[in-house]
Amino acid sequence: MSWAHTMQIVIGRPWDEVCATLADPARYADWAAWLGPTLRCRRGEWSVQRGPLRAKVRFTPRNGYGVADHCVLEGPDRARFIALRAMPHEEACVVVATFFRPAECSEAEWAVQLDAAQQSLRRLQVLLEARRPQPAEPAWA
Repeated sequence: MSWAHTMQIVIGRPWDEVCATLADPARYADWAAWLGPTLRCRRGEWSVQRGPLRAKVRFTPRNGYGVADHCVLEGPDRARFIALRAMPHEEACVVVATFFRPAECSEAEWAVQLDAAQQSLRRLQVLLEARRPQPAEPAWA
């Protein structure tokens, strides 16, 4: 039984651009399935809908290290941590995410969650790589 799983993806954009996206909690609804489209900020507090309840979400403050960890506080004794890092690699960036399996999660549920997480990283890649500047046309064209 796996209690943690780490995955990575290479994003063909500069590290500082990737870090800027990861440091902006408002952008997570665009790509991070583990937070989902219900991510909201009210009076500086982030939260996400979890069934009938809203769970608080805490994000690591913007930093110069590419660390974008966050935590979903689903109850007084229940927190789900996501370790998220961006690391420069040549002209690109590698994003590494570690997910921790909840104790009550079955193998089948865990596999579904990990598949959704990998798809989320792919959405992040597509989102960021779509910003790629188009080459200028030559003046003689």
